Amino acid sequence: QLAKEQHIQSENYTIFNILSNGEIECSNSLEDECDTEIPGQALIYRPARQHIYSVLLESGKGGACPLVKEWFVYFGNSLQQPELIQPVQPSIPGGTPNLKTLWLAKGPDVEKQRYSTFLACFHLQDRMEELQALEAPVAAFCCLLAYLMMQVSSLSLEDLNAFVALILCLKGKSAAQLAGLQLVQVDSRGVHLGAVFIRGLTTLLMANSACGFPFRMDDLMPWEVFDGKLFQEKYQQSHRGCSLEELLEGN
Repeated sequence: QLAKEQHIQSENYTIFNILSNGEIECSNSLEDECDTEIPGQALIYRPARQHIYSVLLESGKGGACPLVKEWFVYFGNSLQQPELIQPVQPSIPGGTPNLKTLWLAKGPDVEKQRYSTFLACFHLQDRMEELQALEAPVAAFCCLLAYLMMQVSSLSLEDLNAFVALILCLKGKSAAQLAGLQLVQVDSRGVHLGAVFIRGLTTLLMANSACGFPFRMDDLMPWEVFDGKLFQEKYQQSHRGCSLEELLEGN
């Protein structure tokens, strides 16, 4: 009932469909089929989704846990039928808190549980102290970036530097400055990486909804942490070998 109310008010992301129908879909993507070094977005984020399904369906509580039907597009998947995905319990000392606790209980201990459960969905439960020291949008950005570095072996130091420079330079720029950015060229791999990151934000939103909102949803919105043209500029600079000082615009 609570998930339904939040769904009607656009306060959660995909949670109600999973709880009511055991189903989730993402039938569009922006990826380069010729770039075999970067897996399909659906596959990159599947381990995180499996943990989120486990939190929602309480798969660690004994008994048979229902499979989740995924309609996720990626190269080679014709979407003729859903893939049946097994929930996987995240690694949390003492086990995963139940939904009643995560969604309805109050107090600092519960807030800590929400945050640690969220991080565990991305295999980052050991990094709680460092992430909590950051502003919420930056912490969410770093959470997603760390997960990507673990899941995509082809990401380079130049890619990492471009992403970090993006989040550090974005805050100081007005909408007019961002709109006025002129790109000399655009690299298809850079566009692909940007799309992978944006799709990751939808996974963050889903985890946030499932774990009882350890973050404000506003802090996870794309415009808080990402700009496509600025990322392409930083990507080009980083891969050209610019100094860190230049990448960070002297800041």
